[in-house]
Amino acid sequence: MTLLELIEKKNAETQAWIDEDPANRWAGMIVTDLNHWAEYGVYTVEDYERYELETFIYEGHKDAFGVKGRHYDFASMSMEELKAEADYISDACKRAFEEEKKQEEIALSNFKSLVQKTIDMGAGDEETALRWLTQDETFYHGQCVEHWVYDQGILFTDYGRNLAQRLLSIVQYKQAA
Repeated sequence: MTLLELIEKKNAETQAWIDEDPANRWAGMIVTDLNHWAEYGVYTVEDYERYELETFIYEGHKDAFGVKGRHYDFASMSMEELKAEADYISDACKRAFEEEKKQEEIALSNFKSLVQKTIDMGAGDEETALRWLTQDETFYHGQCVEHWVYDQGILFTDYGRNLAQRLLSIVQYKQAA
Protein backbone atom coordinates (compact mmCIF):
# COMPACT_ATOMS: atom_id res chain seq x y z
CA MET A 1 0.00 0.00 0.00
CA THR A 2 1.30 3.46 -0.85
CA LEU A 3 1.18 6.45 1.47
CA LEU A 4 -1.58 8.05 -0.61
CA GLU A 5 -3.63 4.84 -0.56
CA LEU A 6 -3.29 4.63 3.23
CA ILE A 7 -4.38 8.25 3.68
CA GLU A 8 -7.33 7.84 1.33
CA LYS A 9 -8.38 4.66 3.18
CA LYS A 10 -8.20 6.42 6.56
CA ASN A 11 -10.17 9.39 5.18
CA ALA A 12 -12.84 7.04 3.79
CA GLU A 13 -13.14 5.31 7.19
CA THR A 14 -13.45 8.68 8.91
CA GLN A 15 -16.09 9.84 6.43
CA ALA A 16 -18.07 6.62 6.95
CA TRP A 17 -17.96 7.18 10.72
CA ILE A 18 -19.25 10.76 10.26
CA ASP A 19 -21.97 9.59 7.86
CA GLU A 20 -23.34 7.21 10.53
CA ASP A 21 -24.46 10.23 12.62
CA PRO A 22 -23.71 13.48 10.77
CA ALA A 23 -25.70 15.65 13.18
CA ASN A 24 -23.44 14.65 16.07
CA ARG A 25 -20.12 13.72 14.49
CA TRP A 26 -17.36 15.79 13.01
CA ALA A 27 -13.76 14.97 12.19
CA GLY A 28 -10.94 16.43 10.17
CA MET A 29 -9.49 14.64 7.19
CA ILE A 30 -5.83 13.82 6.62
CA VAL A 31 -4.05 15.95 4.04
CA THR A 32 -3.70 14.02 0.77
CA ASP A 33 -1.06 16.31 -0.79
CA LEU A 34 2.13 14.24 -0.76
CA ASN A 35 4.23 17.42 -0.97
CA HIS A 36 2.83 18.37 2.42
CA TRP A 37 4.02 15.07 3.89
CA ALA A 38 7.41 15.39 2.20
CA GLU A 39 7.95 18.60 4.21
CA TYR A 40 7.74 16.39 7.34
CA GLY A 41 10.03 13.72 5.92
CA VAL A 42 7.09 11.37 5.43
CA TYR A 43 7.28 9.42 2.16
CA THR A 44 6.12 5.90 3.02
CA VAL A 45 3.49 4.14 5.10
CA GLU A 46 6.19 3.32 7.64
CA ASP A 47 7.23 6.99 7.82
CA TYR A 48 3.60 7.95 8.37
CA GLU A 49 3.10 5.39 11.13
CA ARG A 50 6.22 6.66 12.86
CA TYR A 51 5.05 10.27 12.46
CA GLU A 52 1.67 9.37 14.02
CA LEU A 53 3.34 7.70 17.02
CA GLU A 54 5.73 10.60 17.56
CA THR A 55 2.88 13.11 17.34
CA PHE A 56 0.71 11.11 19.73
CA ILE A 57 3.53 10.86 22.26
CA TYR A 58 4.49 14.53 21.94
CA GLU A 59 0.91 15.85 22.23
CA GLY A 60 -0.39 13.16 24.60
CA HIS A 61 2.35 13.97 27.08
CA LYS A 62 0.57 17.27 27.75
CA ASP A 63 -2.73 15.55 28.52
CA ALA A 64 -0.96 13.12 30.82
CA PHE A 65 1.56 15.40 32.56
CA GLY A 66 0.65 19.01 31.75
CA VAL A 67 3.53 19.79 29.36
CA LYS A 68 4.29 18.68 25.83
CA GLY A 69 6.93 16.00 25.43
CA ARG A 70 9.69 18.25 24.11
CA HIS A 71 12.38 16.17 25.81
CA TYR A 72 12.05 13.14 23.53
CA ASP A 73 14.78 12.24 21.05
CA PHE A 74 12.47 10.51 18.60
CA ALA A 75 15.18 9.96 16.00
CA SER A 76 17.04 7.64 18.35
CA MET A 77 13.95 5.57 19.21
CA SER A 78 13.02 2.36 17.45
CA MET A 79 9.42 1.65 16.42
CA GLU A 80 9.16 -0.79 19.33
CA GLU A 81 10.32 1.91 21.74
CA LEU A 82 7.86 4.39 20.23
CA LYS A 83 5.00 1.90 20.56
CA ALA A 84 5.94 1.16 24.18
CA GLU A 85 6.11 4.87 24.98
CA ALA A 86 2.77 5.47 23.23
CA ASP A 87 1.22 2.75 25.40
CA TYR A 88 2.72 4.38 28.50
CA ILE A 89 1.38 7.81 27.49
CA SER A 90 -2.04 6.33 26.73
CA ASP A 91 -2.21 4.75 30.20
CA ALA A 92 -1.02 7.99 31.82
CA CYS A 93 -3.72 9.94 29.93
CA LYS A 94 -6.38 7.55 31.21
CA ARG A 95 -5.14 7.97 34.79
CA ALA A 96 -5.04 11.78 34.42
CA PHE A 97 -8.58 11.80 33.00
CA GLU A 98 -9.85 9.64 35.87
CA GLU A 99 -8.17 11.94 38.41
CA GLU A 100 -9.63 15.00 36.71
CA LYS A 101 -13.11 13.48 36.89
CA LYS A 102 -12.61 12.70 40.59
CA GLN A 103 -11.56 16.30 41.25
CA GLU A 104 -14.59 17.58 39.31
CA GLU A 105 -16.89 15.42 41.45
CA ILE A 106 -15.31 16.77 44.64
CA ALA A 107 -15.54 20.37 43.40
CA LEU A 108 -19.17 19.86 42.38
CA SER A 109 -20.05 18.39 45.77
CA ASN A 110 -18.25 21.24 47.54
CA PHE A 111 -19.99 23.89 45.44
CA LYS A 112 -23.45 22.39 45.95
CA SER A 113 -22.73 22.20 49.67
CA LEU A 114 -21.69 25.87 49.68
CA VAL A 115 -24.92 26.86 47.92
CA GLN A 116 -26.97 24.84 50.42
CA LYS A 117 -25.13 26.39 53.39
CA THR A 118 -25.79 29.84 51.94
CA ILE A 119 -29.48 28.99 51.59
CA ASP A 120 -29.53 27.69 55.17
CA MET A 121 -27.82 30.87 56.42
CA GLY A 122 -30.67 33.00 55.17
CA ALA A 123 -30.60 33.20 51.39
CA GLY A 124 -33.78 31.15 51.28
CA ASP A 125 -33.42 29.89 47.72
CA GLU A 126 -30.74 28.96 45.22
CA GLU A 127 -31.02 32.10 43.09
CA THR A 128 -30.52 34.36 46.10
CA ALA A 129 -27.65 32.16 47.30
CA LEU A 130 -25.96 32.49 43.90
CA ARG A 131 -26.49 36.26 43.95
CA TRP A 132 -24.89 36.43 47.41
CA LEU A 133 -21.99 34.20 46.36
CA THR A 134 -21.23 36.40 43.36
CA GLN A 135 -21.99 39.84 44.82
CA ASP A 136 -18.34 40.77 45.38
CA GLU A 137 -17.29 39.72 41.87
CA THR A 138 -16.85 42.05 38.91
CA PHE A 139 -18.53 40.76 35.77
CA TYR A 140 -18.17 42.64 32.50
CA HIS A 141 -19.63 39.98 30.19
CA GLY A 142 -20.53 36.31 29.96
CA GLN A 143 -16.92 35.17 29.81
CA CYS A 144 -16.39 36.61 33.28
CA VAL A 145 -19.30 34.51 34.49
CA GLU A 146 -17.83 31.38 32.87
CA HIS A 147 -14.47 32.19 34.44
CA TRP A 148 -16.08 32.38 37.87
CA VAL A 149 -17.71 28.98 37.35
CA TYR A 150 -14.37 27.65 36.05
CA ASP A 151 -12.70 28.86 39.24
CA GLN A 152 -15.19 26.74 41.19
CA GLY A 153 -13.80 23.72 39.28
CA ILE A 154 -17.13 22.82 37.72
CA LEU A 155 -17.42 24.62 34.36
CA PHE A 156 -16.96 21.47 32.31
CA THR A 157 -19.68 19.54 34.13
CA ASP A 158 -23.31 19.55 32.99
CA TYR A 159 -24.22 21.33 36.22
CA GLY A 160 -21.49 23.93 35.68
CA ARG A 161 -22.52 24.71 32.09
CA ASN A 162 -26.14 25.03 33.21
CA LEU A 163 -25.06 27.20 36.16
CA ALA A 164 -23.10 29.53 33.88
CA GLN A 165 -26.19 30.02 31.72
CA ARG A 166 -28.39 30.67 34.75
CA LEU A 167 -25.89 33.12 36.22
CA LEU A 168 -26.03 35.25 33.07
CA SER A 169 -29.42 36.53 34.18
CA ILE A 170 -28.61 36.67 37.91
CA VAL A 171 -25.34 38.57 38.16
CA GLN A 172 -24.84 42.30 37.91
CA TYR A 173 -22.66 43.50 35.04
CA LYS A 174 -20.33 46.48 35.25
CA GLN A 175 -19.22 48.74 32.43
CA ALA A 176 -15.55 48.50 31.52
CA ALA A 177 -13.68 51.69 32.38
